[in-house]
Amino acid sequence: GSATDPQSVYARHRREKINERLKTLQHLVPNGAKVDIVTMLDEAIHYVQFLQLQVTLLKSDEYWMYA
Repeated sequence: GSATDPQSVYARHRREKINERLKTLQHLVPNGAKVDIVTMLDEAIHYVQFLQLQVTLLKSDEYWMYA
């Protein structure tokens, strides 16, 4: 396959977009830039779950009773 083949161009563009998104995610996740991609994605999942729990707690009336 030639480098100018439309399928190759599309695949290269797709890989570049994925790499850009991974770099952005690395900056958003604590310690994301210090670990391999699989670990960073795992950390991102846990971090988002943690943030979802925080939102749930902040929305709950019980939380404000103890504040």
